[in-house]
Amino acid sequence: MTEPKYYTISETLAQLQAEFPDLTHSSLRFLEKEGLLQPQRTQGGHRLYSDEDIARIRLIKRLQAQRYYPLETIRHMLGKLKQAKNTEAEMAFLESLYTPLSYDPDFTPLSREGLSKRTGLSPADILRLEEMGLLFPYVNGNGLRYDEDDLKMAELVARELKLNAVIDDFAQLGKAMHALVQEEFNMFRKLAGNDNPSIERAQQLKETADLVHALLRAKLYRKMIQSKDKG
Repeated sequence: MTEPKYYTISETLAQLQAEFPDLTHSSLRFLEKEGLLQPQRTQGGHRLYSDEDIARIRLIKRLQAQRYYPLETIRHMLGKLKQAKNTEAEMAFLESLYTPLSYDPDFTPLSREGLSKRTGLSPADILRLEEMGLLFPYVNGNGLRYDEDDLKMAELVARELKLNAVIDDFAQLGKAMHALVQEEFNMFRKLAGNDNPSIERAQQLKETADLVHALLRAKLYRKMIQSKDKG
């Protein structure tokens, strides 16, 4: 059996910096401090990184640079990958769960001020939408950030406000959506049978929940429209 090869921190950076110029000694120490890396140590305390560690660093940087996932999300994804038989398939499924519906590869996450500027909503309006559970900022090294779906939601609300809606008109929508998703999640967990269903089963359940939601929503809308027309 071939012995694993190990690299010093400088050798590790030399392999990765062409792709990730912002990667530094401090970056690797930070990932280690956050529990995302566990390099070996020499007797003198120097860090040594394996090929597996380098692949892990590359994946973390890709998720940060291309998807802007916060560290907590990346930590969860890496934890799931430990149990995966097919890492690529599991990664694709996890990305389908975490990638914004409005995903744009050229999008840069927005600060609250940036979201306000893009949409015309005041910072107070944006904070109120967060309180109602309609916006979900996450924390990264630069503070709170909003993704593509947050921008899309804020744009839709801003459009309605120009048509004489008020911000609190959306409160019941947020409340109802939270209740619905909680029920869908409870059903998912029950049908999964355990906390770690196979990737195939998890994907099947996600597709089932999405289809049931879409079909039922469409039918209920039509039923309500018909009822109103009869009235």
